[in-house]
Amino acid sequence: MKEFQRRESLNIEEVEKMECGSGLLQCYLLLKANGVDQFVQAGKFRIQKMYKFLHPVGAQVGWKRLICNSHASPKSTFIMWLAVQNRLATKDKLIRWQLSIDGTCGLCQLESESLEHLFFSCSYSQEIWKQVLLSLGVTRAVLPWHEEVQIAVKKSRNKQKQACKYSIAFIESVYCVWLQRNSKVFRDHVDPVKTVVSNIMFNVECRCQ
Repeated sequence: MKEFQRRESLNIEEVEKMECGSGLLQCYLLLKANGVDQFVQAGKFRIQKMYKFLHPVGAQVGWKRLICNSHASPKSTFIMWLAVQNRLATKDKLIRWQLSIDGTCGLCQLESESLEHLFFSCSYSQEIWKQVLLSLGVTRAVLPWHEEVQIAVKKSRNKQKQACKYSIAFIESVYCVWLQRNSKVFRDHVDPVKTVVSNIMFNVECRCQ
């Protein structure tokens, strides 16, 4: 298969003359029955075409740019990646997994903990995001989770500095809220909103240079 990496195109005759143990020949014979002509252009076997055939494009997701274009810290981006797929182990999920726990949100002590509640219906996390928005010069109400994600996705497509800062701030805010949630669960401690917002904006300024 190293020959795939070294050469961009091969004559069909060259492929057929290769040794039987050649990985390229094996692939060629495997695909021949399905019409190898689809990989031939101007009389040459195009490896790029076959590569795309063997590695089809996966399903497109709307949040792709938010994650792939992220300038936030890797840890924050990873948590964001889990969050947009609803894969964080929030208490509502743990209860569905038959764990005997109190499902109340530890940050506000008012409602059941779920992804949508944690980001940003919870009074504690809502205040964090509200203060971060004000620090960015954005004066609007905090919206439901999926709407906030859509706004952040749109910002991530923009290369202007202010849009970059917004995307980083959103990702870092999600990460910091998750850290505070875990701190409450495992250490029974939560930092003041002002401290969390200060940390978020510090990270934003550091990473948006």
